[in-house]
Amino acid sequence: MKRIFFYLSLAVIIYILTFLIYVPDYDLWARLAVGSIFFQTGHVLKHDIFSYLPTKDLWIDHEWGSSVVFYFLTKYWGEWGLFALKAVIFLIIFILIIKIIKLQTGKYTGIFYLTFIGFSILPGFANLIRCQVFTYMFFTLWLYVLEKIRRGENKLIWMFPATMLFWANMHGGFLAGIGVVIIYAFGELFNRKDFLKYFGILALIIPVTFINPYGFDLWNYIIEAAVMPRPYIGEWTSISLKGPVHIFAGFKIHILTGFMLIVLLTFIVSIKLLLQKEKPDWTKIILVIVLLYLGIKHQRHTVFFMLAASGLFYRQFVDLFNPLQRFIRDILTEKVYKVWNITKYSLGYIVLGGIFVYSMPHLSDNIIVDPFVYPVGSLEFIKQNNISGNLATAFAWGSYAFWKLYPQCKVLIDGRYEEVYSNDVYAKAMQFSEHEKNWQEVLKEYHSDILVLPKFVYSRSDALSLTDWEIVYLDEVSALLLPKRKIKHSYIYPNYKDPIYWKEDLSKEIPLD
Repeated sequence: MKRIFFYLSLAVIIYILTFLIYVPDYDLWARLAVGSIFFQTGHVLKHDIFSYLPTKDLWIDHEWGSSVVFYFLTKYWGEWGLFALKAVIFLIIFILIIKIIKLQTGKYTGIFYLTFIGFSILPGFANLIRCQVFTYMFFTLWLYVLEKIRRGENKLIWMFPATMLFWANMHGGFLAGIGVVIIYAFGELFNRKDFLKYFGILALIIPVTFINPYGFDLWNYIIEAAVMPRPYIGEWTSISLKGPVHIFAGFKIHILTGFMLIVLLTFIVSIKLLLQKEKPDWTKIILVIVLLYLGIKHQRHTVFFMLAASGLFYRQFVDLFNPLQRFIRDILTEKVYKVWNITKYSLGYIVLGGIFVYSMPHLSDNIIVDPFVYPVGSLEFIKQNNISGNLATAFAWGSYAFWKLYPQCKVLIDGRYEEVYSNDVYAKAMQFSEHEKNWQEVLKEYHSDILVLPKFVYSRSDALSLTDWEIVYLDEVSALLLPKRKIKHSYIYPNYKDPIYWKEDLSKEIPLD
């Protein structure tokens, strides 16, 4: 019964995490567009068709496989296909963490701990679903298999090349897989154990990465993308104690609170092991140092640290509380101590129940295009009034704009920046998107016919400073401007507050020229 109750509670955790965030990620639209084109043509586009800026000769889409999966699911199962995929990935990650913990302790963990881990890694999923969830899943799988191999169980080595075939075509994060194998190789070398088999694993997986639509060119892109600066992308910046924050029950909670707590526990465990002069496990030490460094440097990478530490250091985390457990046992009578044990065991379920009750009003199985996040009204105005041409809008909105309006409109910039734009072109486009100095010059250099300005970046005075343009429509987050000479007197003005405009057909086909 305990096991049944445990897995039912795990299902509740996954249910909450799956349906708590239902607003599409900014980049999902590009993924669906690529998937739609693949289903229509049977191949991957190798040149850009969505932007009016100069683009690279070769478009290397490192997420093309994710695009095909996302579109396939929406084509045959609609919105529920994406929710189901998200739930399955969460389930796999949780099961793998449980298995890693069992390797360390021989026991299962409690629901309270899994609830904590689930909400800690949730910021890495960020929105409805993103391509990097495949990287998180494969990374956790590889950790589990590597830990099995450390214990002399080599039967699962075949999983590395088998899963790399998919990973290398799903997301550029496959580099993390190669990195973790290298860490285990050098860690076991310093541990004076058999390390050569890890280099054998590398010899198996690296050739597999070349099995992709781009061959060796994929690696050229991956290396460039891995080291390029991304100053405009929040999740690629260093951790800040100021935020971002979530509002939970009226309290401001740092979005990376879970990461910080796991770091704190890991630090305490490290000090304890150092004081006890235990024999160092260099594999774990190197892994923690590298992942912690990457997590602090780039918020996006905090998930890797949490996935690794939550499983590999669970026993040490629990041991930290043993003195408290002994103290409580010594001061309580036997009967009271039994009540304490029952209460302690029930705490995780009570906390999860409270979270479930609190979250219920916020859960939804309907994917909406939030008018407080997206320029729903402005793009609908363009669509309904059949306004065509080059559309300049914010970087974050570019993918949604071409998903909704291509081939009626092409966009200035979108989330595929490192894939299709050179660094110089990208910098100029972001000059406009981020309202930097001389942003008007970008509009002159790259002819634009339509402007959708984000209100949180541009003011009304900025719009009025464009003397040849006029505001023709406003929605919750954007202002739509057209050249004065092209403005008509008979426009349709959609009501962006009407929920009918908050829905998109995620399985529609992108029109091809």
